[in-house]
Amino acid sequence: MSQTTPPADDRPEAPRNETTPQDDAARPAPEAAPSATPPLPFYRRPLFWSLLFLVLLLALLGWHVYRQWQTARELEARQQAELAAVRERNEALEAYLKTLRELLAQDPCVVREKLPTLPPAPAGVAGPPLMLPGDPAETPAPKKDAPASPQPPLPPAQPPRQEVTPAARADSLPHLLEQGTVLVLAQQSMGLSMGSGFFISQRHIVTNGHVVGDAAQAFVTNKATGKVLTARILHRIEEGGHDVAVLELDAPAPITPLTFCFSVQRTERVSAWVFPGAVTGDDPKFKALLEGNTASVPEVVYSDGSVNVVQERDPAIIVHSATVSQGNSGGPLVNQAGQVVGINTFIKLDGESYRQSSIAVVSSAVARFLQQWKIPYLEAGPAAEADKKADKKADGADARPPAASAAPKESRSAPAGV
Repeated sequence: MSQTTPPADDRPEAPRNETTPQDDAARPAPEAAPSATPPLPFYRRPLFWSLLFLVLLLALLGWHVYRQWQTARELEARQQAELAAVRERNEALEAYLKTLRELLAQDPCVVREKLPTLPPAPAGVAGPPLMLPGDPAETPAPKKDAPASPQPPLPPAQPPRQEVTPAARADSLPHLLEQGTVLVLAQQSMGLSMGSGFFISQRHIVTNGHVVGDAAQAFVTNKATGKVLTARILHRIEEGGHDVAVLELDAPAPITPLTFCFSVQRTERVSAWVFPGAVTGDDPKFKALLEGNTASVPEVVYSDGSVNVVQERDPAIIVHSATVSQGNSGGPLVNQAGQVVGINTFIKLDGESYRQSSIAVVSSAVARFLQQWKIPYLEAGPAAEADKKADKKADGADARPPAASAAPKESRSAPAGV
């Protein structure tokens, strides 16, 4: 039996590739494509930390600059305040000096009347003014705890031992006095005080009590020492007409000490070796010393005159014509042999004639004070005093009997008189 083929148009269509939902569910899902790396957080990024470090560095730098600026402002304010205080003090000093100049330009009688009414000196003016001590009857009684100045002679004190060799032999009177006289500076509660003093041994210096005042130590210098030396105030008295202080160095100085002479007479030629403020204040070396140059030493000033009178007081005083002024206090008054006959202590101004008298306390009073504290000193040999006794005038004064010996010798007890 034959079979006929259906026409092409009648052929069944080829099955289409169609899927049903059931087939999709049964078919495994295709693998997903790999996703991109997630971004890092800001705190893990190097740029963040770099910026943070930069900000902190700028903040630290700004704080440092601010502190420097603040410190500079504080320093400037402090300097301005100090400058204003200095200017105010200078103005006060200028006003005080102007008042003094105007007063000095007037008639002496007017000066005498107005002098007690002057205002007090501005704070910081160095040193108390020189004045004549009161009469013994007017001076207060010494304090109970203060040692009284004995009048009877004391046992001889031991002479100072020359512990070191002097830097240069004193072959002339000016050289002897130049290396034996010192400038004394003391910081008192009222300000810096300047005066003079002299060596009595290689470790001990004598000056006035009011030069050192209430200071615990003083500074001394001269050309022989070549530098500033520190000295402690060993003993001091400033009452009953006595005005003496003894300074002690830590180590002996290479100098030749000055020698005491207990004989002095009217018309005798004397000289003062001191550091007066009126002259020393203008010395460039003194200005350099105050600025810190301890090797700068001002020149010692010499003035001469004669003994006008020796007044028998307690202690006795020498009135002489050698010029002294403020800053001379504590310096030696010496005879023509370079021996100390007194210590310049005061000046007295005549209110009527305005004539100045220079006052020195006799060396015997200083010697009694030194003996009281067992301080060694040198005394002139009796031979020199015997020669002076032979040449003594009828109106002279001699407080020590002559003897027959020679040249400087060991220290002895001081006489009761001049």
